[in-house]
Amino acid sequence: MIDNVSALYDKTSSCRHCQATFSTKRIRSGTLTMVHRDSDFYTTFKEQSLNPILYTVNVCPECGFAFTDQFRDKLAPWQKQIVDEQISSKWKPKDFGKVRHVPEAIVSYKLAIYAAEITDQPHSVKAGLYLRLAWLYRLEKNVAEEMRFIDMAVEEYEQSYIHSDYTRGDKEMTEVRLLYLIGELYRRLEKFDLAIKYFGKALAFRNHTIESGIIRMAQDQWQLAREEYKEKKNEQKIG
Repeated sequence: MIDNVSALYDKTSSCRHCQATFSTKRIRSGTLTMVHRDSDFYTTFKEQSLNPILYTVNVCPECGFAFTDQFRDKLAPWQKQIVDEQISSKWKPKDFGKVRHVPEAIVSYKLAIYAAEITDQPHSVKAGLYLRLAWLYRLEKNVAEEMRFIDMAVEEYEQSYIHSDYTRGDKEMTEVRLLYLIGELYRRLEKFDLAIKYFGKALAFRNHTIESGIIRMAQDQWQLAREEYKEKKNEQKIG
């Protein structure tokens, strides 16, 4: 078993709102052993207490502003004002810079989602927060909450696709990867017609992308979605 203390390190972060510096934990990437990756990119590690998504969100202990590295670097004056009014004025100092378990991580994501909404962060940034929060609920085996946040994530990812802001939230996100992910999230929500549509859009890149792994996944999930759609229609007929 990995020594959790040595796997974690302290990173100094600067608050995007009040500029206070504070310490937050991160995972040393070399300490991670991947066990499985789900079809929506959620990764299971050998030591789940070291899952990096637990530590993605920075929470300023001084003013309560929660953010990720993907948030815009600076807040505009109107954004600072709304953060002061809606977050800082109600904040009771709390330190999220220690070892986090799933419940604390869930709180950190909800704080970041609220901050992202009121400061109008890019759709891709909000989508990433919703999806990672859904993954935390998957860890907790809370299917209802997982599906609720997947639904919110896919809406934001669609907006990200429409507005082409998807590279802002995730440097690895490409158009074909985004189309695949939207399709997969719709499949998980059993919105099979939309899933098939987006997998089809991803497959249209077949001869125009080096991401052959994503194309193979899109092909597999497109086939699966078609089968699930057929099953659902048959059940409705019988019902």
